[in-house]
Amino acid sequence: MSNASVGGTFLPQKDYVVSGAWTFNQAPTFPSGVVEASPVFTNPTLGTPASGLLTNCTGLPVDTGISGLGTGVAAFLATPSSANLATAVTGETGSGAVVFGTSPTIATPAITGGTLTGATLSANLNTDTKVLAATATYSNTGTLATLTGFSWTLVAGATYVFEINLPATMTTVGGLSVAFTLTTATLTSMQMQTYASTATDNSTAVSTQSTTTTSGTKYFDSKTAAYTLVTLKGSLVVNAGGTLAVQAAQNTAAGGGDASAVLLGAYGTFRRVL
Repeated sequence: MSNASVGGTFLPQKDYVVSGAWTFNQAPTFPSGVVEASPVFTNPTLGTPASGLLTNCTGLPVDTGISGLGTGVAAFLATPSSANLATAVTGETGSGAVVFGTSPTIATPAITGGTLTGATLSANLNTDTKVLAATATYSNTGTLATLTGFSWTLVAGATYVFEINLPATMTTVGGLSVAFTLTTATLTSMQMQTYASTATDNSTAVSTQSTTTTSGTKYFDSKTAAYTLVTLKGSLVVNAGGTLAVQAAQNTAAGGGDASAVLLGAYGTFRRVL
């Protein structure tokens, strides 16, 4: 083509070679082929282009249109849920929802090591206190029974300090027995101090020590006086995890006839220290 200004229709059966700068008198038409500015393709087969820019492209299916992604990554990109993120990542610990930094709610975490900075604690960590909601009465029986709610879960290998404070009523006929009963749990060691006194006469107070770790051991078992308070304090090291319950009954040698009771408001506290 040698004319610098042309117009009309390009013929498909002709071959054209264009060079230099050209001005079209009217928009040319192409029976088929590609126009340089904004061409529209219908179901083309592009093959493998040497290069391209996809900035304005849409409609690419994430789950099938992108190769090289790790397992579960495409599903997370399509539906970014906590469950899909857990599937997509490796080496995670725990389960549940994604946690962010401001006021998260985390159920029963196991945190090992680290330093707590800038926090105000309203209670001791790993402390569990039980309070007796109703008086427990024992009549003509030396069979131990668990004080309602007085059961604690012990973690294997942990060390606890404890205090059991039992206001009581009894006579020198009925007396009182107090024991620890273990379910599944076993103890490596224990140091127990037991103290009992009356409200008016300290001369009858008794204090004993024990290191026995056997379930069902009666650490207090007396009817020497009408004691009004029985306290058990000490520490223990857990071997196998399980539960520990505080049980009570009348004194082992009680003759019966007079009731004994652990009163409403009695409490027990276990606090893990190691």
